[in-house]
Amino acid sequence: MGLFSRKQQKQRASQGVMSQNGRQSTAPDVKPTGAVAPDRGNRTSRGIFSGDVLYSQTIRRHYPFALYCCLLIILYMGYIFNCQRTQREEIASRIELQKVRSRALLLSSERLEAVRHSNLTEEIQRRGLDLQQWNTPPVIIRRNESRGER
Repeated sequence: MGLFSRKQQKQRASQGVMSQNGRQSTAPDVKPTGAVAPDRGNRTSRGIFSGDVLYSQTIRRHYPFALYCCLLIILYMGYIFNCQRTQREEIASRIELQKVRSRALLLSSERLEAVRHSNLTEEIQRRGLDLQQWNTPPVIIRRNESRGER
């Protein structure tokens, strides 16, 4: 069921209002007349690489913000480098502390080994010292508190 007769469809198709199959209307291709402004959005890479883009008014008004961002980046880099240096010093200090602890533990175990009774008697005999062991335990001398004397 057609809305128009074939004769009317052909007339409209020839006028550019309707396509051949009668389903799409086509507008005639009309070109603009008069002066057309150049397209500013299509910048070439030559302008970017030569630096001409930095002189445009739209970019120049963002200079303070760009400098502020650069300052923040430099401060952030300094902060990170300072933190990394502090971490390296802390790690070096911990390594040094572990070395000192292990040496202290080694010396403590050697000292405990050296002051054992059997090792002391062997060392006295080796050095040829004339020391003898007491057979009686030592006597504790206490202060007489009732008379107030010392």
